[in-house]
Amino acid sequence: MVTARKVLYRSCFCVLALLWAILILSGPLLAADPPVKNVIVLIMDGCSDEQLTLARWYKGEPLALDAIRTGAVKTHTREAVIADSAPAASAYATGVRTGGTVISLTPQRETSPGAAPGTGDMGLEPRATVLEGARLLGKATGIVVTSRLGHATPAAYMAHAPARDRESDITEQAVYQNIDVVFGGGRRFLLPANAGGARRDQEDLTAVLRARSSSLIDKADELQNLKKPKVFGLFAPSHLEPEIDRPQFAPEQPSLAAMTRKAIELLSQNPKGFFLMVEGSQIDWAGHANDPAHLLRDLLIFDQAVQIALDFAAKNGQTLVLALPDHNTGGMSIGNRRSDNNYTDIRTEDLIAPLKKMQLSAPGLWRQVGEDKTPEKIKEVVLQYWGIALTQEDAQEILKKAKLHGKEAHYALGEVICPKYTHLGWTTHGHTGGDVPLFAFGPGRPIGLLDAPDIGWITAAALGLDLDKLTRRLFVDARQAFPGQAVRLDRSNPDNPVLTITHQGRQATLPVNKNNLQQGGETTELEGVVIYISDTDRVFMPLQAVHLIRGEGKSLPDIRN
Repeated sequence: MVTARKVLYRSCFCVLALLWAILILSGPLLAADPPVKNVIVLIMDGCSDEQLTLARWYKGEPLALDAIRTGAVKTHTREAVIADSAPAASAYATGVRTGGTVISLTPQRETSPGAAPGTGDMGLEPRATVLEGARLLGKATGIVVTSRLGHATPAAYMAHAPARDRESDITEQAVYQNIDVVFGGGRRFLLPANAGGARRDQEDLTAVLRARSSSLIDKADELQNLKKPKVFGLFAPSHLEPEIDRPQFAPEQPSLAAMTRKAIELLSQNPKGFFLMVEGSQIDWAGHANDPAHLLRDLLIFDQAVQIALDFAAKNGQTLVLALPDHNTGGMSIGNRRSDNNYTDIRTEDLIAPLKKMQLSAPGLWRQVGEDKTPEKIKEVVLQYWGIALTQEDAQEILKKAKLHGKEAHYALGEVICPKYTHLGWTTHGHTGGDVPLFAFGPGRPIGLLDAPDIGWITAAALGLDLDKLTRRLFVDARQAFPGQAVRLDRSNPDNPVLTITHQGRQATLPVNKNNLQQGGETTELEGVVIYISDTDRVFMPLQAVHLIRGEGKSLPDIRN
């Protein structure tokens, strides 16, 4: 008679044998994956499947993205079912789901039903980013965007702020992060107001960059002369031009593809590897404007950037490429009210022909309208640049809606024209909350439906980082580190607050948004920036600064996983 104990033993043995067999069989497969040396994250801001389908029809052949689709990503925040770019990118950069419009901080509150309660990571505290970690590991780091440098998505990888609109602080932190390659727009945030810039603190960050051996360029042809990092290439005072408008309005600006190619060329010179984030920033703006002309050309140039990354990764063999949106924008659909009763009759040429005639973005077209805001001028410009013969009523409706949209007057073009003259529908000028597609290539590529913070942890694991250890090393609460001692934030110049700490009769000063410690007549460059969260009146500093102020010779903790 077989006893129950024998049955249990036999069952356990069978399970162990099965597990052993799985390990034996999977071992060679796992070992076949080479270690990851480089990570490239490409973000198509404000996009999803419908836009990609349209781009594929428009191109007439597969996208580079098509061959590497692996899953999808849930985009909700800790506070809402629909994400802003700031918390969405912060999740990708830090591995922490946050909310509101914060930049790489823990959330202030938690109301989303999809968030796990009681996690304790609240209170607007800085969370370290994968870019900061890659830099501390000795890897090269890079940012490539078509927006201003201080915009939400790049900001989430480089900076920490309670609101995305604090671009002056964000840009200053980016400069003091010692990033190897930066390409994009936003030059005005490097310069003081009295020099034609946007900085109220009157600091000239171009001087800081030069002092730190960074080249500064502002024209596309200067890319060709770059042989080595470090470089800041900000090619416009504000955002770059839409890809479709660039030949007419700013031929001196480089394309996203050109910037990506050069960034990879420069960063790959580092023998320890690199981390690069590339954003197709304006795909989102096209969605906000319900503007198919802007959307298609910016999405297709983004796809070219993806192909450049894939070509490098395939040859290199040690590069993980992740490509994905952060959320959807505009709620675009192929099919609208116009096609309610004839959608089965719509052919490819019916869909694409009107779009092929569009030769400027909606903001570019509105610029051509100029000050002559009359129905006749609207009809003339739309016919010239979009190939559409509007009626008098159409033109009048555009002018009426333009007044309602104020600074975003060009939104009226897509709002009136798309429903009547294209087969595209739009549900909103804002964001939408659906899952977004995930594309990946290289060792350890993720598969399946992921949460947004998983992107941060996957990136960190590929780089060999532990984000929790990194956060504890880079962000120590100053008052908690020096309790009961003279810790003061000097806000006499509100645009340039300075942390002052008096310890054992010695005074140390740490300017906010910088990585400098001044003590005993000497200045030490720290491995991270000093962060002030005005909403909670807390200042965070690197652990390295704590050790230096205390006069301790302790080694800093390991940040590797």
